[in-house]
Amino acid sequence: MDLLAYTKAIAERIEAQAAHANAPVAVCVIDIHGNIILKHRMNGAPAFSLELSERKAYTSALVGLRTADLSPLVQPGQALFPMMGVAGGRFCSMGGGAPLKIDGRLVAGVGISGGTVDQDVEILEAGLREPAASETVKMNIEVIVLPVADADRAKRFYGDLGWRLDIDYARDDYRVIQFTPPGSGCSIIFGKNVTTALPGSVQGLHLIVSDIVAARNELDRRGIAVGDAFHDTGGIFHHAGSGVLAAGPNLQRKSYASYASFSDPDGNGWVFQEITTRLTGHIEDGDESFTPELTDVVRRAEAAQRSRAGISDLGLKSIMAAAG
Repeated sequence: MDLLAYTKAIAERIEAQAAHANAPVAVCVIDIHGNIILKHRMNGAPAFSLELSERKAYTSALVGLRTADLSPLVQPGQALFPMMGVAGGRFCSMGGGAPLKIDGRLVAGVGISGGTVDQDVEILEAGLREPAASETVKMNIEVIVLPVADADRAKRFYGDLGWRLDIDYARDDYRVIQFTPPGSGCSIIFGKNVTTALPGSVQGLHLIVSDIVAARNELDRRGIAVGDAFHDTGGIFHHAGSGVLAAGPNLQRKSYASYASFSDPDGNGWVFQEITTRLTGHIEDGDESFTPELTDVVRRAEAAQRSRAGISDLGLKSIMAAAG
């Protein structure tokens, strides 16, 4: 078995679980000889998490136990108490490390750090579980059905946009036409007898672009009418026809903050949204990619999440240092 490929798959599951829990972590895998196989720190994970994840992985690889299970065995008076003072202090009994076995044979240790101890344990256990078929079902939005009155007119419009024509199927009183925007994983479908919705009733379809000015210029070059760029002075998404909408892109061109709209011949509404930096649930100090309002919302949500979870690895490290 390719151990590196196997551990990469585990690390991907761990990081996906960490992202879902809004608790960025560092992941480390060490083989039973003490060699590092994989080591990675997610964006937003504390700097010390790399060191702790390595110690947890090293411990589980050499001892063959979960670090959470090891903790009561290394307390004063217990048989393994002396172990914590050997190997240059590389052993760690903080939860978040686990042995990795293949066909019942110990091959490595996995360690993670970055959330609370409980979060680390929960994220690690979820990552180590082989996904069952029912757990791996993905749900991607890949088709949006547009109601149009004239299929040929709509076909000309979306073709003029430069979108890729995938399908144009007609039989009897039924027609399906599919287009895909450049670089998109989602397509649109329209035609005849594919929906009972009123033509033009679909609104607020967002097309994500990296440059709002370039996107507007492209439509203008193609002869497509597009509204002027605008931004919301509230700093979070945009209101619908409210007085807080202001002309022009966001003055500092913050990510997620600039828009421009256009419609197809039936009135189905599209909106360009400029995104230059993606939100991950954590915004580093000094990161000014987003509006102050959006930054504040994200940081308050993260703080609330950590407050509900309890003391973090950093807090525990501080307590241990004070106790020592």
